[in-house]
Amino acid sequence: KKKPVPTILLAGFLGSGKTSTLKHLLENNQNIKIGTIVNDVASVNIDAKLISNSDSNNDNRIDSMADGVVELQNGCACCSLADELLTSVERLTEGGKRELDAIVVELSGVADPVAVRDNWEQAKIQGHPATQLADLKRTVTLVDSSTFGTDWMTFDVAGERESWTEPGDDCSAVRKVPELLAEQVEAANLLLINKIDLAGEKQVKVASGLARGLNENASIMEVEFGKVDVKELLGKALGSADDNSHDHSHHDHSSECSEPACTDDSHSHSHDHATSDCSDPECTDTSHSHSHDHKTQTTSADQLGITSFVYRASTPFNSQRLMALLNRWPIPIKDSLDFGLVMGLGEDDIDDAVENKAFVGVLRSKGFCWMAPTKWSNSAGNDVWRHDTAMYWSHAGKHFGITSAGKWWGCLTKEQIKPYFANNVKEYDRIMAEDWVSEEWGDRRQELVFIGSKLDEAEIRAALDACLCTADEMEVYRAQVRNILEASFSSVKGGPSLFDVGGMDHIDQ
Repeated sequence: KKKPVPTILLAGFLGSGKTSTLKHLLENNQNIKIGTIVNDVASVNIDAKLISNSDSNNDNRIDSMADGVVELQNGCACCSLADELLTSVERLTEGGKRELDAIVVELSGVADPVAVRDNWEQAKIQGHPATQLADLKRTVTLVDSSTFGTDWMTFDVAGERESWTEPGDDCSAVRKVPELLAEQVEAANLLLINKIDLAGEKQVKVASGLARGLNENASIMEVEFGKVDVKELLGKALGSADDNSHDHSHHDHSSECSEPACTDDSHSHSHDHATSDCSDPECTDTSHSHSHDHKTQTTSADQLGITSFVYRASTPFNSQRLMALLNRWPIPIKDSLDFGLVMGLGEDDIDDAVENKAFVGVLRSKGFCWMAPTKWSNSAGNDVWRHDTAMYWSHAGKHFGITSAGKWWGCLTKEQIKPYFANNVKEYDRIMAEDWVSEEWGDRRQELVFIGSKLDEAEIRAALDACLCTADEMEVYRAQVRNILEASFSSVKGGPSLFDVGGMDHIDQ
């Protein structure tokens, strides 16, 4: 049986250098047969001669631009991209007839590579024919080192940046620029810190250091003009070994999404977990250590004092205390993430004289949290939905938000959960072994990762612990849950449930 063509996602902001990298890749392909899928053929401006590699002595040529390059008509970063990518793969490979060594997919500047991968995995589970023709092997993200600092500290959303989004693409337009930057970095197997010729030494050091802090398992290369050896960029995609990847789903009763950074609340979300150590330099599992030996210069996050830790708890947050804490989150004044800021914020760098400085130095935090309802009654304004709703916490730069992220698996019985994993029993077993914190509450829990410079882990943990429900509050919580369950059982059969109510919290600083 013919093996699927290894496929690489090329991600990065508009202007980060994806086009230059793609052109350099095709001009210096070392006789590797590469098919390309791009967002805009005109902007890439790759002529037919370049694509065809029309040297008459080259038996590996792609005969025409129309056959060698497929253009994605929809640049949306949301799920609507999925079907078009699958169709494009079928067209490019001519249903498996075309001989290709690799496929490179150039994503739009606002695309979330994790969402693309997750949609591909769902298509694979459903048996889509395109997934028999190609296999997503790795993600390469380009970072513009000359703008990284200002992009990290901006208040902008993608729709406010010129030409970043298409008209009508409301999903992409509302994405916060720092959060999107963080997610693209976190998704990568290979990070190309580009434009080091334009950026100063300190800018490059900050970009490389924070990128390493966000994604300690990716290989990092500092490059000019997006120039990287084709075999470095394609990596193990050219071999037979797969990248180690994991599909850890959360719950939404419809489809699964295996990335904790995804904010699409129409589907479920997940967490990374590891069961063993790993020496694979392209593994994306963040829970164990990796080492890399690159000839290209890289910058370690250790040089900038960047560390991380995970906060976990099996008790809900008292929503009012948590919101009060977050409303005192220290906001950096500076508009660029400079070297001094990464090395540790001083009091002069914080907006006003904030009461709580436990979170000074936190550059990125994300994860899932469990928040207790504040109003249990069956009346207008109740927030009973919090009991069954996982909340997604995401902070990058000056942006902070908490939004709903689908239902906890714990709102179903184990027997009700099993059908969702009929094709992935190992994931069901993992959820039961690792996420199912108690028979009483299922997988409801706090799981938050903090990344930053000179973090005071003890203070952060203490501040969050103070927001957890007390023993007395948990007794009230249990009594209210019992009351609502009894009311649900006594209601008219087929009537609405209080737990069907959706909701959202949002803080944006």
